[in-house]
Amino acid sequence: MAAFGFTDILVLFCIMAICFGAWRKKSLAVSGAVTAFLLTSALYVLGGIPFLAPLLVFFISSSLLTKWKSEKKEPMEKRLYEKSGTRDYAQVLANGGAGLLIAVLYYINPSKENVLALFTAFAACNADTWASEVGILSRSKPFSILTLKPVQRGISGGVSFLGLFASLFGAGLISGVYGFFMFFKFTLTELVISCFIITVSGFAGSLIDSVLGVTLQPAYLEQASGKLTEKKYNNGTKNTKVKGFEFFSNDMVNFISSLAAACLALIVFSLL
Repeated sequence: MAAFGFTDILVLFCIMAICFGAWRKKSLAVSGAVTAFLLTSALYVLGGIPFLAPLLVFFISSSLLTKWKSEKKEPMEKRLYEKSGTRDYAQVLANGGAGLLIAVLYYINPSKENVLALFTAFAACNADTWASEVGILSRSKPFSILTLKPVQRGISGGVSFLGLFASLFGAGLISGVYGFFMFFKFTLTELVISCFIITVSGFAGSLIDSVLGVTLQPAYLEQASGKLTEKKYNNGTKNTKVKGFEFFSNDMVNFISSLAAACLALIVFSLL
């Protein structure tokens, strides 16, 4: 590994400033800010700015969407989810862990396939976050991704056309970042194909997230309201589990779906 220079120190300082700013803005908890700094620093060391960029674009865009119309989303999110708004270390690892694993593989064995997989992992995370943050505001009633029947708004596994549209754009944004950094490294045809794979596979990762959410992620019934929630307890009272497994948290769903999206991209790429 080459010795760190002034530019590297400057980049790491900027990363620290961004994480500190995110903590001040309450986008990240203290544990989330520290983990984000370590994660982004590792990505930079392993792959440079191109590996750092998709994570930063994901984090900045998702944070902005979280704040967008938060006055409408926060009451619902606080009732439904164990975690909302401020991200902790587990949420940071859930969204960046797959990318970090792929970056390590790239460092051991540099290849264009690993670069494609890394961007796809972050495309899946971005697609899922955009779907959640935008879809929850849809005027139409969400429906189950498996049965297509109407479901309660905000519950994992429920999707809306607005959310699906946002998900596709979220994945496309990360593929655009890939295209920016790889523009002079491949022919136009190769670049378009790779961007298409990242977008489609990232979008598919968001759908996988929804499938896992409706099948394996737990949901509970609030006795007082008779509504579903993903919180195990409500004001000290234990809610009744109606589906899923308690250990299969939303963080686990996010990690698995992003890794699955990366694997899907590699499979599709190998077939072309």
